[in-house]
Amino acid sequence: MTDTEEALALLAAPCTDKRFFQRALRALALVTQCRWAGFGRLKNDSQGEIIAFCDNKQSLPAFEFELAGSPCESLYQQQETSTHILHARDLQKRFPHFAMIREIGAQSYQAELILGSDGKPVGHIFVLDTLPQAESAKSKEFFRILAQRIGLEYHRMLVSRELSMHKQMIATTDHLLAFIGTDYCYRMVSKGYEQLFNRVKEEIIGKHITELHGVSVFEKKIRPLLERAFNGETLEANQWLHPPHLAAPLLMSVRHSPCINDAGEICGVIVSSHDITRLSALALSSLGTEPLDLNSGSLGAKDLSTKNLNKENLSAEPPNANNLSTQLGQELKTANS
Repeated sequence: MTDTEEALALLAAPCTDKRFFQRALRALALVTQCRWAGFGRLKNDSQGEIIAFCDNKQSLPAFEFELAGSPCESLYQQQETSTHILHARDLQKRFPHFAMIREIGAQSYQAELILGSDGKPVGHIFVLDTLPQAESAKSKEFFRILAQRIGLEYHRMLVSRELSMHKQMIATTDHLLAFIGTDYCYRMVSKGYEQLFNRVKEEIIGKHITELHGVSVFEKKIRPLLERAFNGETLEANQWLHPPHLAAPLLMSVRHSPCINDAGEICGVIVSSHDITRLSALALSSLGTEPLDLNSGSLGAKDLSTKNLNKENLSAEPPNANNLSTQLGQELKTANS
Protein backbone atom coordinates (compact mmCIF):
# COMPACT_ATOMS: atom_id res chain seq x y z
CA MET A 1 0.00 0.00 0.00
CA THR A 2 1.41 3.39 -0.97
CA ASP A 3 1.51 6.34 1.42
CA THR A 4 -1.37 7.99 -0.45
CA GLU A 5 -3.46 4.81 -0.34
CA GLU A 6 -2.80 4.42 3.39
CA ALA A 7 -3.72 8.07 3.94
CA LEU A 8 -7.00 7.63 2.08
CA ALA A 9 -7.73 4.48 4.09
CA LEU A 10 -7.25 6.46 7.31
CA LEU A 11 -9.69 9.13 6.14
CA ALA A 12 -12.25 6.53 5.02
CA ALA A 13 -12.41 4.92 8.47
CA PRO A 14 -15.77 5.37 10.26
CA CYS A 15 -14.79 7.86 12.92
CA THR A 16 -16.60 11.11 13.68
CA ASP A 17 -15.31 12.01 17.16
CA LYS A 18 -11.99 13.59 18.19
CA ARG A 19 -10.10 10.55 16.89
CA PHE A 20 -10.93 11.69 13.37
CA PHE A 21 -8.54 14.61 13.69
CA GLN A 22 -5.68 12.33 14.72
CA ARG A 23 -6.40 10.03 11.78
CA ALA A 24 -6.55 12.98 9.39
CA LEU A 25 -3.25 14.37 10.67
CA ARG A 26 -1.55 10.99 10.32
CA ALA A 27 -2.80 10.89 6.74
CA LEU A 28 -1.40 14.38 6.11
CA ALA A 29 1.97 13.41 7.58
CA LEU A 30 2.08 10.33 5.35
CA VAL A 31 1.39 12.25 2.15
CA THR A 32 3.87 15.04 2.92
CA GLN A 33 6.43 12.71 4.51
CA CYS A 34 6.70 15.03 7.51
CA ARG A 35 7.23 14.09 11.15
CA TRP A 36 4.72 16.40 12.85
CA ALA A 37 1.19 17.38 11.85
CA GLY A 38 -1.31 19.56 13.65
CA PHE A 39 -4.73 21.21 13.59
CA GLY A 40 -5.09 24.62 15.22
CA ARG A 41 -7.09 27.82 15.34
CA LEU A 42 -6.87 31.38 16.59
CA LYS A 43 -8.04 31.61 20.20
CA ASN A 44 -7.98 35.41 20.15
CA ASP A 45 -6.03 38.22 18.47
CA SER A 46 -2.80 37.34 20.27
CA GLN A 47 -2.99 33.60 20.92
CA GLY A 48 -3.27 30.42 18.92
CA GLU A 49 -4.52 27.03 20.07
CA ILE A 50 -3.42 23.62 18.79
CA ILE A 51 -6.43 21.33 19.07
CA ALA A 52 -4.78 18.14 17.77
CA PHE A 53 -1.07 17.40 17.31
CA CYS A 54 0.83 14.24 16.44
CA ASP A 55 4.44 13.10 16.18
CA ASN A 56 4.42 10.29 13.62
CA LYS A 57 1.72 7.98 15.03
CA GLN A 58 1.85 9.34 18.58
CA SER A 59 -0.80 11.82 19.71
CA LEU A 60 0.50 14.78 21.69
CA PRO A 61 -1.39 17.04 24.15
CA ALA A 62 -3.17 20.17 22.95
CA PHE A 63 -1.52 23.47 23.82
CA GLU A 64 -1.70 27.24 23.37
CA PHE A 65 0.96 29.60 22.04
CA GLU A 66 1.68 33.27 21.42
CA LEU A 67 0.78 34.12 17.84
CA ALA A 68 3.35 36.90 17.38
CA GLY A 69 6.53 35.68 15.72
CA SER A 70 5.11 32.24 14.87
CA PRO A 71 4.83 30.53 11.46
CA CYS A 72 1.05 30.45 11.99
CA GLU A 73 0.97 34.24 12.15
CA SER A 74 2.48 34.45 8.68
CA LEU A 75 -0.27 32.15 7.35
CA TYR A 76 -3.11 34.29 8.72
CA GLN A 77 -1.42 37.52 7.60
CA GLN A 78 -1.55 36.45 3.95
CA GLN A 79 -5.14 35.11 3.98
CA GLU A 80 -6.34 37.79 1.56
CA THR A 81 -4.06 36.47 -1.19
CA SER A 82 -3.57 32.76 -0.45
CA THR A 83 -4.76 30.01 1.89
CA HIS A 84 -1.53 28.00 1.58
CA ILE A 85 1.99 28.71 2.78
CA LEU A 86 5.35 26.91 2.66
CA HIS A 87 8.50 27.74 4.58
CA ALA A 88 10.65 25.15 2.86
CA ARG A 89 13.81 25.50 4.99
CA ASP A 90 15.64 27.53 7.66
CA LEU A 91 12.50 27.79 9.79
CA GLN A 92 14.41 28.59 12.99
CA LYS A 93 16.23 31.47 11.27
CA ARG A 94 12.96 32.90 9.94
CA PHE A 95 11.24 32.70 13.33
CA PRO A 96 14.07 32.99 15.88
CA HIS A 97 11.81 33.97 18.78
CA PHE A 98 9.36 31.08 18.46
CA ALA A 99 10.75 28.63 21.02
CA MET A 100 8.74 25.54 20.10
CA ILE A 101 10.27 24.99 16.67
CA ARG A 102 13.73 25.34 18.17
CA GLU A 103 12.93 22.87 20.96
CA ILE A 104 11.72 20.15 18.59
CA GLY A 105 14.31 20.90 15.91
CA ALA A 106 11.88 21.75 13.11
CA GLN A 107 13.36 23.32 9.96
CA SER A 108 10.35 23.47 7.60
CA TYR A 109 6.65 24.33 7.82
CA GLN A 110 3.70 23.97 5.44
CA ALA A 111 0.11 24.94 6.22
CA GLU A 112 -3.38 25.50 4.81
CA LEU A 113 -6.19 27.68 6.13
CA ILE A 114 -9.57 26.10 6.88
CA LEU A 115 -12.37 28.38 5.73
CA GLY A 116 -15.90 28.48 7.09
CA SER A 117 -19.09 28.86 5.06
CA ASP A 118 -18.66 32.65 5.25
CA GLY A 119 -15.20 32.44 3.70
CA LYS A 120 -13.45 33.42 6.94
CA PRO A 121 -10.74 31.25 8.56
CA VAL A 122 -11.90 28.91 11.31
CA GLY A 123 -8.54 27.20 11.74
CA HIS A 124 -5.57 25.69 9.93
CA ILE A 125 -3.71 22.43 9.40
CA PHE A 126 0.08 22.23 9.20
CA VAL A 127 3.09 19.95 9.05
CA LEU A 128 6.60 20.40 10.46
CA ASP A 129 9.77 18.47 9.73
CA THR A 130 13.46 18.42 10.59
CA LEU A 131 14.30 18.33 6.88
CA PRO A 132 13.52 20.82 4.10
CA GLN A 133 10.18 20.43 2.32
CA ALA A 134 9.55 20.67 -1.40
CA GLU A 135 6.06 21.72 -2.46
CA SER A 136 4.32 19.37 -4.89
CA ALA A 137 1.00 19.58 -6.66
CA LYS A 138 -0.07 16.33 -4.97
CA SER A 139 0.66 17.49 -1.42
CA LYS A 140 -0.87 20.94 -1.99
CA GLU A 141 -4.09 19.42 -3.34
CA PHE A 142 -4.23 16.97 -0.43
CA PHE A 143 -3.83 19.90 1.96
CA ARG A 144 -6.78 21.66 0.32
CA ILE A 145 -9.07 18.61 0.37
CA LEU A 146 -8.15 17.71 3.93
CA ALA A 147 -8.72 21.28 5.13
CA GLN A 148 -12.27 21.15 3.74
CA ARG A 149 -12.97 17.78 5.38
CA ILE A 150 -11.53 18.80 8.75
CA GLY A 151 -13.51 22.04 8.60
CA LEU A 152 -16.75 20.09 8.16
CA GLU A 153 -15.93 17.67 10.98
CA TYR A 154 -14.88 20.50 13.28
CA HIS A 155 -18.15 22.32 12.63
CA ARG A 156 -20.05 19.08 13.28
CA MET A 157 -18.16 18.60 16.55
CA LEU A 158 -18.91 22.15 17.73
CA VAL A 159 -22.60 21.81 16.87
CA SER A 160 -22.77 18.44 18.64
CA ARG A 161 -21.03 19.85 21.69
CA GLU A 162 -23.36 22.84 21.81
CA LEU A 163 -26.40 20.61 21.38
CA SER A 164 -25.24 18.36 24.22
CA MET A 165 -24.75 21.39 26.44
CA HIS A 166 -28.23 22.69 25.60
CA LYS A 167 -29.74 19.25 26.25
CA GLN A 168 -28.04 19.16 29.64
CA MET A 169 -29.27 22.65 30.47
CA ILE A 170 -32.83 21.80 29.46
CA ALA A 171 -32.78 18.44 31.22
CA THR A 172 -31.77 19.95 34.57
CA THR A 173 -33.81 23.18 34.66
CA ASP A 174 -37.00 23.48 36.67
CA HIS A 175 -38.44 25.78 34.00
CA LEU A 176 -41.01 24.25 31.66
CA LEU A 177 -39.30 23.67 28.32
CA ALA A 178 -40.06 21.19 25.55
CA PHE A 179 -38.89 20.69 21.99
CA ILE A 180 -41.58 19.29 19.70
CA GLY A 181 -40.71 17.91 16.26
CA THR A 182 -42.69 18.46 13.08
CA ASP A 183 -44.26 15.04 13.69
CA TYR A 184 -45.84 16.43 16.89
CA CYS A 185 -43.69 14.20 19.08
CA TYR A 186 -41.69 15.34 22.11
CA ARG A 187 -37.95 15.37 21.35
CA MET A 188 -36.70 17.00 24.52
CA VAL A 189 -38.29 18.01 27.83
CA SER A 190 -36.98 19.73 30.95
CA LYS A 191 -36.99 18.53 34.52
CA GLY A 192 -39.80 21.00 35.16
CA TYR A 193 -41.89 19.25 32.51
CA GLU A 194 -41.36 15.92 34.28
CA GLN A 195 -42.44 17.45 37.57
CA LEU A 196 -45.52 19.14 36.12
CA PHE A 197 -46.84 15.96 34.50
CA ASN A 198 -45.51 13.62 37.20
CA ARG A 199 -43.69 11.50 34.62
CA VAL A 200 -40.04 10.74 33.96
CA LYS A 201 -38.70 12.03 30.65
CA GLU A 202 -38.48 8.50 29.22
CA GLU A 203 -42.28 8.37 29.43
CA ILE A 204 -42.58 11.63 27.45
CA ILE A 205 -39.75 11.82 24.90
CA GLY A 206 -40.68 10.17 21.61
CA LYS A 207 -44.38 10.19 22.46
CA HIS A 208 -47.00 11.98 20.37
CA ILE A 209 -48.71 14.92 22.07
CA THR A 210 -52.02 13.03 22.00
CA GLU A 211 -50.55 10.45 24.40
CA LEU A 212 -50.09 13.17 27.01
CA HIS A 213 -53.07 15.46 26.37
CA GLY A 214 -55.59 13.36 24.46
CA VAL A 215 -56.81 13.55 20.86
CA SER A 216 -59.55 16.11 21.43
CA VAL A 217 -57.32 18.63 23.22
CA PHE A 218 -54.57 18.14 20.64
CA GLU A 219 -56.82 18.72 17.63
CA LYS A 220 -58.81 21.63 19.06
CA LYS A 221 -56.27 23.51 21.15
CA ILE A 222 -52.66 22.45 20.64
CA ARG A 223 -52.33 21.60 16.97
CA PRO A 224 -53.58 24.98 15.62
CA LEU A 225 -50.94 26.84 17.63
CA LEU A 226 -48.15 24.46 16.64
CA GLU A 227 -49.09 24.67 12.96
CA ARG A 228 -48.78 28.44 13.10
CA ALA A 229 -45.38 28.08 14.74
CA PHE A 230 -44.33 25.55 12.07
CA ASN A 231 -45.19 28.27 9.55
CA GLY A 232 -42.79 30.70 11.21
CA GLU A 233 -44.92 32.54 13.78
CA THR A 234 -43.80 33.11 17.36
CA LEU A 235 -46.87 32.88 19.56
CA GLU A 236 -47.61 33.85 23.14
CA ALA A 237 -50.81 32.96 24.95
CA ASN A 238 -52.35 32.15 28.32
CA GLN A 239 -53.63 28.57 28.48
CA TRP A 240 -55.41 26.53 31.08
CA LEU A 241 -53.71 23.24 31.86
CA HIS A 242 -54.93 20.49 34.17
CA PRO A 243 -52.41 17.67 34.68
CA PRO A 244 -54.33 14.54 35.79
CA HIS A 245 -52.54 14.23 39.15
CA LEU A 246 -53.37 17.80 40.23
CA ALA A 247 -56.63 18.73 41.97
CA ALA A 248 -56.99 22.06 40.18
CA PRO A 249 -56.01 23.43 36.77
CA LEU A 250 -53.17 25.90 36.25
CA LEU A 251 -53.11 29.09 34.22
CA MET A 252 -49.94 28.94 32.11
CA SER A 253 -48.17 31.60 30.10
CA VAL A 254 -47.00 29.72 27.01
CA ARG A 255 -44.63 30.73 24.21
CA HIS A 256 -44.23 28.80 20.94
CA SER A 257 -40.95 29.58 19.11
CA PRO A 258 -40.00 28.03 15.74
CA CYS A 259 -36.64 26.24 15.73
CA ILE A 260 -34.64 26.77 12.52
CA ASN A 261 -31.81 24.44 11.48
CA ASP A 262 -28.61 25.25 9.54
CA ALA A 263 -30.45 24.77 6.24
CA GLY A 264 -32.89 27.53 7.17
CA GLU A 265 -35.76 25.07 7.63
CA ILE A 266 -38.13 24.92 10.60
CA CYS A 267 -37.38 21.59 12.28
CA GLY A 268 -39.61 21.92 15.31
CA VAL A 269 -41.04 24.22 17.97
CA ILE A 270 -39.63 25.18 21.35
CA VAL A 271 -42.44 25.47 23.89
CA SER A 272 -41.64 27.41 27.06
CA SER A 273 -44.19 28.09 29.76
CA HIS A 274 -44.58 29.06 33.38
CA ASP A 275 -47.37 28.99 35.94
CA ILE A 276 -49.04 32.39 36.40
CA THR A 277 -52.05 31.15 38.39
CA ARG A 278 -51.12 32.83 41.66
CA LEU A 279 -49.92 35.98 39.94
CA SER A 280 -53.28 36.21 38.18
CA ALA A 281 -55.16 35.66 41.42
CA LEU A 282 -53.17 38.37 43.20
CA ALA A 283 -53.62 40.81 40.32
CA LEU A 284 -57.38 40.25 40.20
CA SER A 285 -57.62 40.62 43.97
CA SER A 286 -55.75 43.93 43.90
CA LEU A 287 -58.13 45.20 41.22
CA GLY A 288 -61.18 44.34 43.30
CA THR A 289 -62.31 41.79 40.71
CA GLU A 290 -63.97 38.46 41.42
CA PRO A 291 -61.09 36.34 42.79
CA LEU A 292 -59.56 33.52 40.83
CA ASP A 293 -60.40 30.32 42.69
CA LEU A 294 -57.09 28.45 42.94
CA ASN A 295 -58.89 25.24 43.82
CA SER A 296 -61.14 25.23 40.79
CA GLY A 297 -59.51 27.39 38.15
CA SER A 298 -62.58 29.62 38.01
CA LEU A 299 -62.97 33.40 38.11
CA GLY A 300 -65.46 33.44 40.94
CA ALA A 301 -68.21 31.11 42.04
CA LYS A 302 -70.95 33.19 40.40
CA ASP A 303 -69.55 32.82 36.91
CA LEU A 304 -67.91 29.41 36.90
CA SER A 305 -69.45 27.39 39.67
CA THR A 306 -70.36 24.67 37.19
CA LYS A 307 -67.49 25.14 34.75
CA ASN A 308 -64.37 24.04 36.61
CA LEU A 309 -61.64 23.09 34.20
CA ASN A 310 -60.38 19.58 33.70
CA LYS A 311 -57.94 17.76 31.42
CA GLU A 312 -60.31 17.90 28.47
CA ASN A 313 -60.45 21.70 28.64
CA LEU A 314 -56.77 22.48 28.16
CA SER A 315 -56.44 26.12 27.08
CA ALA A 316 -60.24 26.56 27.01
CA GLU A 317 -61.10 30.07 28.17
CA PRO A 318 -63.54 30.47 31.09
CA PRO A 319 -66.48 32.83 30.41
CA ASN A 320 -64.69 35.76 32.04
CA ALA A 321 -61.33 35.14 30.37
CA ASN A 322 -61.64 38.35 28.35
CA ASN A 323 -62.02 40.23 31.61
CA LEU A 324 -58.95 38.46 32.88
CA SER A 325 -56.69 39.39 29.97
CA THR A 326 -57.70 43.08 29.95
CA GLN A 327 -57.71 43.74 33.68
CA LEU A 328 -54.40 42.10 34.51
CA GLY A 329 -52.66 44.72 32.37
CA GLN A 330 -48.94 45.05 32.76
CA GLU A 331 -48.67 42.28 35.36
CA LEU A 332 -49.67 39.61 32.86
CA LYS A 333 -47.66 41.20 30.05
CA THR A 334 -44.61 40.81 32.28
CA ALA A 335 -45.57 37.25 33.15
CA ASN A 336 -45.90 36.37 29.48
CA SER A 337 -42.48 37.72 28.49
